[in-house]
Amino acid sequence: MKIGFVGLGQMGLVMAPHLMRDGWQVTGHDLVVPTDLPDRLDFSAGLNDLATSDVIITMLPDGEVVTEVVDRLLGAGCRALFIDMSSAHPDDSRALAHRLSELGLEFVDAPVSGGVARARAGELTIMAGGDEAAFTRALPVLSCMGHAVHLGPPGCGHAMKALNNYVSAAGLIASFQALATAIDSGIAPARFLEVINGSTGSNNTTRVKIDKFVLTENFDSGFALALMEKDVSIAAALRRAGRTW
Repeated sequence: MKIGFVGLGQMGLVMAPHLMRDGWQVTGHDLVVPTDLPDRLDFSAGLNDLATSDVIITMLPDGEVVTEVVDRLLGAGCRALFIDMSSAHPDDSRALAHRLSELGLEFVDAPVSGGVARARAGELTIMAGGDEAAFTRALPVLSCMGHAVHLGPPGCGHAMKALNNYVSAAGLIASFQALATAIDSGIAPARFLEVINGSTGSNNTTRVKIDKFVLTENFDSGFALALMEKDVSIAAALRRAGRTW
């Protein structure tokens, strides 16, 4: 089967090679030709060249861009299984899944968590929404890149992604404030991390981010602040629209 991979940013560039490793024929597309294109990954500057693919994977900034890409491919006669691994609003996914279903096509929203490091290792957590049959068809592809969990109908994957990043952002903000306060109180950053990572305050930010990206002043964990803000806003909107306990 042929896979079209749309979006070769930091994540896409390290996810696509796992598909090729497992024997899939992969053609990538992006608005900008990556300077470090993986070996054996075919690249097409024209999106329409991917229209004959059996599977289309999108890894793009938001649902609006995903919809534009899908519409262009449909216009070129594409009849693929569409797998959106971007971070988008669940409403966008549900609307797109409905339109594709009316055309007899399948859609799975399958955003990921784990960052560039786990993407490179093929160990992403993949949160999938879609019909059971569509997920079953997508699973061999998704399994090349990590562990996929089917959460429910279309939109559930992107809802879970937003909620995960909402919880992650809460830990990030609290951890950064705690670190700054610890330093002001005369506590060395290394000792702060030693204690908190052995205690109940341990979280992804304290275990993974502070030592590698904050104390080194590198500040490049591979996930843009604007994308985090987008996901937190989606989670907040879902909360406002949901039930009150």
